Amino acid sequence: MMNAALLQQDGQYTVGRETRWREGIEVIVRLLREAKYVIRVLDVGCGDCSCFKFLKRRIELEHLSQAKLEYYAVDNNPQLSRLLNNSGVLFKLGDFTKLTALYKAKFFDVIIASEVLEHVTETDAFVLSLKEILKETGYIYLTTPNLASWHGRLMLLLGFQPFATEVSSVRSEFGKGTLFKKYYFGNAIMHIRSFTLPALIDFLNYHGYKIDRVFGGGYRRFDDLIFTNLLIGLSPILKVILRKQT
Repeated sequence: MMNAALLQQDGQYTVGRETRWREGIEVIVRLLREAKYVIRVLDVGCGDCSCFKFLKRRIELEHLSQAKLEYYAVDNNPQLSRLLNNSGVLFKLGDFTKLTALYKAKFFDVIIASEVLEHVTETDAFVLSLKEILKETGYIYLTTPNLASWHGRLMLLLGFQPFATEVSSVRSEFGKGTLFKKYYFGNAIMHIRSFTLPALIDFLNYHGYKIDRVFGGGYRRFDDLIFTNLLIGLSPILKVILRKQT
């Protein structure tokens, strides 16, 4: 059985994490309102597919047709095949860094890549593969922790390792200090890339993306109130809505 630390740190849903998908869900709902054809969505590194559960709730509240939605998901955790069986999710067990081997080119209307980029070594190849399987008129919703968040800056000022970074493949709390490791502990979750807002924008522009919107956020109401549209560079999480450059 998973220990408590792993349950809190493995990328699955915990209270407050629904905010990580909010703007991406809004994009999908807007397309469904206007849809004259089936909207195909891909959830990359889907975990337990909580994003799909919150999306279904919005669809029901707005009395939209779920028949116009095809929700695909990919992850490398074999336990998810059983968990997502008969869930309405078209799940594939596979390497989400090799998407072009799993899906056709220009296939998806929306791609959700939430809290994935920081786990990928070959980030350049990854974002290019997202673009290849995205329709010309499609959207990508991407989120990643912010290295320059207010708490990251505070921790560096005090001489501690920022939350969004790790130094070990075994444990996550090294260098966090007695106080801060209460909030970030347990098995390493393999954050091997770290982005600030300027770095993320430069990186995505270089690879041929048009950035429609940038948002900030976090896992607390405090974060959403302050950082959604203001002080985004200090936000715990960076969120972007992307399109292909034309």
